[in-house]
Amino acid sequence: MYLDQHSNKVVGLVPDLLEEHFRHQQVQIEFIVDNRRGAEHRLYSGDVDAMLLAPEWTAQPQQLIFSDMVLPHRDYLFSLRPFAKGSTIQNWLPEKTVCTRQYYIYQALEPFFKAHKTTRVDASSELAQMKMLQSGRCDYAYINEHVARWMQQHQLADIQLYQSPEPFGEVALRVAFHPKWQPYLAGFNQYLVQQRQQEKITQKLKFYIDKN
Repeated sequence: MYLDQHSNKVVGLVPDLLEEHFRHQQVQIEFIVDNRRGAEHRLYSGDVDAMLLAPEWTAQPQQLIFSDMVLPHRDYLFSLRPFAKGSTIQNWLPEKTVCTRQYYIYQALEPFFKAHKTTRVDASSELAQMKMLQSGRCDYAYINEHVARWMQQHQLADIQLYQSPEPFGEVALRVAFHPKWQPYLAGFNQYLVQQRQQEKITQKLKFYIDKN
């Protein structure tokens, strides 16, 4: 999901899913643009009702309820140079600099930060990560595949980017709800099952990535 510059509305796969389902529940959805840490804090307190998250990323997952998977999330390294044929993760990261998102915890990268002289450089957004990669402030940008594909289509079409041959694990992206929404969870999960069976999630994702 992203903020459309023309309408100033939050649009994308997740807004479509939430709005379509909850419209039938007579629940009106309002999207709030917030930073990662602030949004999670407000979700715990109930100031916001839901957020796209994975349980692994949260500080206090026991305080939230999670939907079934919306879509898989895989992180990759992106570089301005091709990855050497036959190389592995162990070859890429030692003594290199990686542009990451501020406030995010990266379990797959932590061993390299701690023991392999890999340096983390935080950015405020995925686009900022890519801009820092362009300017030479880091050797790699660490970004999930869906956001990277969208940026390559819409914001970085003039740049040749290389994606690491291997992802860094897979996480199931879910909608995290404040517990007061427990009565709605089963219905939303059933809706997600139907959307997956009809391949509508895949179709919507492709539509928004390719959309001009």
